[in-house]
Amino acid sequence: MSDMAIIETSIVEPIDPAFVKKTLSIQGLLNVRAIPLPPTSGKRGLVLRSAETNHMTQLGKTQLSKQLGVTKIFDLRSDKERAKFGLDPLDIPGVEIVCVPAMAASQTDDLKTTFARFGGRGDEGFVDFYREVMENGVGAYKVMFEFLRDEVAEGKGCLIHCTGGKDRTGVAAMLILDLVGVPDEEIVRDYALTRVGIEPMREMMAGRFSALLLDPEVAEATVSALSCTPSYMRATLKMLREEYGGAAGYLKDRLGFSDEGVAKIIENLSPKEA
Repeated sequence: MSDMAIIETSIVEPIDPAFVKKTLSIQGLLNVRAIPLPPTSGKRGLVLRSAETNHMTQLGKTQLSKQLGVTKIFDLRSDKERAKFGLDPLDIPGVEIVCVPAMAASQTDDLKTTFARFGGRGDEGFVDFYREVMENGVGAYKVMFEFLRDEVAEGKGCLIHCTGGKDRTGVAAMLILDLVGVPDEEIVRDYALTRVGIEPMREMMAGRFSALLLDPEVAEATVSALSCTPSYMRATLKMLREEYGGAAGYLKDRLGFSDEGVAKIIENLSPKEA
């Protein structure tokens, strides 16, 4: 089976554990990987993405800070999500936790209504949802891009996460990668790799959303909402270009960055000689 076929496995079906083992491993941290920026021989810090961090072991915390050089964790979850599912670990020396919700509270409080919107709508449902995330998350994404403008070039790394590491985090990764001109299919593959990344937590997630998965009114829509089909990201990239002028337009028009600020972020994230 090809990598892409494995990535497109339904969320209700298991994935071969041998394939899952190929992904980056930080003990206790799920759906984690480096955002695939262009390689550089400079001192740029790593930009990582993941699901919730509250299962991280002490070894995982050491890996994150000492081995991978992460100095900031951007938590895109709401206050209620953090209270319900667990806070970021506060005992990682040299790592600052930055809590910046990227969705309206109503979207995370009433999941039945939020998930119902995906029923039978395919790509359109996700495009609408990710547009709302981009609009509701302007404050969160501005703080994140300020770090990429001011600190990442100094060798400082960051971790960006939400609950499953798929939607709010996926939008963040899309914006970063589109800004530096990463090809669309690489952006799409990074998004779809969440299907592999969440495999170790698939049963936990199924239990967390079991009431919705068993509710005949929204069961099918819930499966769709938890999926990361490649076409969802392809359609969202199309929307990003048509409605915002790409990530650069979004940073300028919605986040308030100057031309010079956007250019600095691109410079920091682009290949360079040491």
